[in-house]
Amino acid sequence: MRRRPPQVVPLLSLRWRMLRKKPLMVGLGVAAMLGLLLLLLGIVGGANFPLGHVAPQGFSATDLVPSDGIPDHRGEVAVLIPTAMLAFALLCLVAPIAAGGGYELFPDSELVAYPVRVSTLVRMSLVLSPLNVAWYVQVLLLTAATAYSLRGPHGPTPPILVLLLFLGACTSIGQALGWGLVGVRRTRNGRTFTWVLLGTAVLVAGWVVVTDRGAAMLDAAPTKWVLLAQLQAAKGDFVSPLPLVGELVLVILLGYLVSVRVAAWALRRPGDLGVDGPLARPVNRRGPATTVARELLRVDRASVWRSPPLRRGLLVLAVLPVAAAAIASLPWSSIALLPPLVASGAALLFGVNALSLDGSGAIWVSTLPHDPALVLRSKARVVAEVVSGAVIIVLVGAAARASNAPNLVDLVSAVGASLSCVALVVASCMRLSVTRPHRAELRGARDTPAPPGSMALYSLRLASITTCVGLVFSAATLGDVWQFPVCVTLLLLAWSLWSWTRTKTLWNDPEVRVRVVTTVAAG
Repeated sequence: MRRRPPQVVPLLSLRWRMLRKKPLMVGLGVAAMLGLLLLLLGIVGGANFPLGHVAPQGFSATDLVPSDGIPDHRGEVAVLIPTAMLAFALLCLVAPIAAGGGYELFPDSELVAYPVRVSTLVRMSLVLSPLNVAWYVQVLLLTAATAYSLRGPHGPTPPILVLLLFLGACTSIGQALGWGLVGVRRTRNGRTFTWVLLGTAVLVAGWVVVTDRGAAMLDAAPTKWVLLAQLQAAKGDFVSPLPLVGELVLVILLGYLVSVRVAAWALRRPGDLGVDGPLARPVNRRGPATTVARELLRVDRASVWRSPPLRRGLLVLAVLPVAAAAIASLPWSSIALLPPLVASGAALLFGVNALSLDGSGAIWVSTLPHDPALVLRSKARVVAEVVSGAVIIVLVGAAARASNAPNLVDLVSAVGASLSCVALVVASCMRLSVTRPHRAELRGARDTPAPPGSMALYSLRLASITTCVGLVFSAATLGDVWQFPVCVTLLLLAWSLWSWTRTKTLWNDPEVRVRVVTTVAAG
């Protein structure tokens, strides 16, 4: 039997050659090397972190609580590992669902004429999983915490190997679930079922929050058995963890095989979106707006809401962060970190390439007799509405379940973090939209506003900026000076306004507008 040629490596090589821009290629190379370096530094740093006294050769599950024999914080960190594992498992389940089954290296329309196997699509989606900054950050934190708290006579290697198997199992299962929902949602009954399932999940989460059962659910999480296997491996007992290790390996293999089967079924199943689904729904003609600016704003808002991946992303941003913050019952020092994280996630929906909302109609819009600046202002306002809406929702949800009462510094810091990050994210998005436009239809279930490599760099850039800002405001809550967060907010708002002014100056250049319009309209 003739062996089928590999497809993943050639497609990855093709995508790399299609970058064509040296700065982007260098940025991706540096980001990949930096990611591996940070992972190694986290493991090495955690394993060699100095202790107060010499720790015993090994420790068991009873050593999770710090005692006089271990005058360090390893036990405290180890107790948090099962919860962090559970958060990672939840991310692995939600991310493929939000991405419509998985991440795409090429849009479906570009591969329809080529015999690309379904297994290749699944493998490429698995390979692209680390491009999700949230996925990578959680892996980084888990490996560093494991290396620090679970080191034994053989170093941190044995427990980290168990952790890697758990991470692979979660990622594999998440892919299978994501592709399954893609197939289910191809019909009206399937879409109704998913909405009922979502409503049930929201009700269960609300019941957990109201009855304060979050801690009990975390204590009963199955990830504690993974921690127990890590403890046994750290102690030098390599026999006791073997059953769990075998189960994790079996889950990885079955998850991949099921993903391939389910993806083949989902992609082969005919849908009804163009027959009696939302794409065939009649739309009543609306009356003209009173001004050109309002008309452009109305079209841009409709473009966001009519896009399936954008609707799904908005739903995830509205539900998941609020549920997580409500269950966790965070202090105000941590609440100040939420708006920056949510703002960067909302911007990645379409804000980093906001001018692609016009699609092929960008050329027609550019020929209309109106001020070109109105187009840019309309896109900026829509991005600001989406980002600020997500920030307000998570801020209100987290504040309602805060573990302590806020003082003036807490309130000023939370509001300052929200305003600063919204302004910074909108300014950065509009800058990227004008200087680095991409062709993006945003119609398919897995469409993204930019190619995977660009999205990874954009995610890293926005996450770095907003995380630093969040840390500054979170640190401000530990003091008693409310003037400090106010001054930081004013400085960041001024910088955002300066960046927005530069972007408007670029957009006023006819050559820049022509390049952007032709790129988003025709590629």
